[in-house]
Amino acid sequence: MRRTAATLVATAGLLAGSVGQAAAVGSWAEEPVPTTAETAKLTAAGSARGESWAFGYNGGNPKIQTSAVYRKGEQGWQEVPLDSIGPLGDGAVLAPNDVWTIGMSAKTGSGSSAHWDGQKWTRIGLDPLPGKYVRPLALKAFASDDVWTVGQTYSTRGLAQHWDGAAWTDVPVPVLENGGYSLVDVDGVATDDLWSVGSVPSTSRSVALHWDGATWAEVPAPDFDPNPDVPEALTNVLALAADDVWVGGHTGESQQKVPYTAHWDGTGWEVFNLHESGHVTDLIQVGDQVQLFAIGPNLEPLWRIWEGSSWQGALAPPSVRVEGAAVQDDGAVLGVGYTGSGDALEPYTATYHE
Repeated sequence: MRRTAATLVATAGLLAGSVGQAAAVGSWAEEPVPTTAETAKLTAAGSARGESWAFGYNGGNPKIQTSAVYRKGEQGWQEVPLDSIGPLGDGAVLAPNDVWTIGMSAKTGSGSSAHWDGQKWTRIGLDPLPGKYVRPLALKAFASDDVWTVGQTYSTRGLAQHWDGAAWTDVPVPVLENGGYSLVDVDGVATDDLWSVGSVPSTSRSVALHWDGATWAEVPAPDFDPNPDVPEALTNVLALAADDVWVGGHTGESQQKVPYTAHWDGTGWEVFNLHESGHVTDLIQVGDQVQLFAIGPNLEPLWRIWEGSSWQGALAPPSVRVEGAAVQDDGAVLGVGYTGSGDALEPYTATYHE
C-alpha cells in the first residue's frame, strides 16, 4: 500500500519519570517514506553535505526481504533503487557521491556491500572466507578508502573487514574461549582507534573489541548483572575520544529486556542503569550532548539525553520507533524506523528541530 506524504508534528517538552527530566525545546516532525510494500522498516540513517539517507528493507518474511534505500532532497524522500542485496543493516554517508550500505541474502546466507557514486549503485562482494558465511552487520566510514564493516561468520569468531579503496580485506579478530560471537556495531575516532561490540550466543555474554591500528584485541566488557545466568548483550557503541566511549546494551530476553549503558574513561567502565524496560537502538553525539534512542517493551519510542551524571528523559517522536539516527548539517536530529506492528510496519522518519 502506498503511504501518503502527511507529516505529523509533536512539540518536545519534558517527560517526567524515574530517569529524571531533560529540557528539550523544539519539535519532532514525522514523515513516511514512499513505498508500495505491505510491510517495511528503516534500520539506519546517514547524513553528509546536505543530503540525508535512510536504509532498510521491504517485506516481512526474512527469506524474501529486499533492500530499500531512500534519499531526501527538495522533493522530500525518494527511493534510490538498488538491486537487492537483502535486508540492509547499516549505511554510511561520506558525501552525496560516496555512500555505502551492507546487506545479507537469505538465499545464500552470506552478505555483501553496495556503493553509490552519485549516479549508480555498484555491488561489491566482501572478502570471502573459505567454508564460512560472511554476514556484515555494521559500518564505519572514515574516507573513501577507509571503511570498516563488522559482523559474524557463523564460526569460531566474529567478523571485521576493511575497504582500502580497491577491495575488502578480512582483518582477523580474536578467537574467544567462550566460542563464536557476533559483532553488531562499530565506531571510532580515527582509523587506529576503533571499538566494536556484540555478544557470545553460547554464553549470552557481552563482547567488546578495540582496534589500535595493528590488531583487534578483546577488552573486558562492562557487566551490568554479574549473575552468569542472566543474558547480556552489547548492541551499540559511540566513540568520542580515546578516553570517552559509550556502549549500550541490555540484559534479559524478549519482553523482559532491561537496557543499560556504560562509559569507558580510558582505564575502565562505569555502568549506568536506564531504569526502563526495552532495548537501546542507537547512540549519537549531538553538539556536546550524548543522546540515545530506545524502544520500550510495548513498542513505545524512548529518547534520553546524558546530563553529566545520569540519563534524563525527553519527549520522543510520538509514533516513530527509531532504529537508527544521524545528525544533519543544520544540527537537526534525524531518526529513522517504523510505525505499526506485526506484519504491517510502515517505514517512517522523524526529524527534531530546536
